[in-house]
Amino acid sequence: MDKIKNMLENKKLTQEEIDSIKNLQAQYNKVIFELGSIESQLVLIKKQTAILEAEKNKITTEIDEIGESEKTLIDSLQTKYGAGNLNIETGEIVPF
Repeated sequence: MDKIKNMLENKKLTQEEIDSIKNLQAQYNKVIFELGSIESQLVLIKKQTAILEAEKNKITTEIDEIGESEKTLIDSLQTKYGAGNLNIETGEIVPF
């Protein structure tokens, strides 16, 4: 009977045990906050990365377009003047 009564009575933790639990809770809260902060930073980095990738793609497309324009111009000039080396300063074409 004493065993049952003893099992049903409220028990109380020592102050040291309470402090240990509170310390663990504080540590847990700290690392959860740090994890949330890191996750937030990662979200921002992903957004910035997407913006930079879009800019990179735009510039790459522009490079391709400039290359096509250059090829078209070279083909046109070679048709008109023949193949050769161009002196851009004088405009003179020296045949190969």
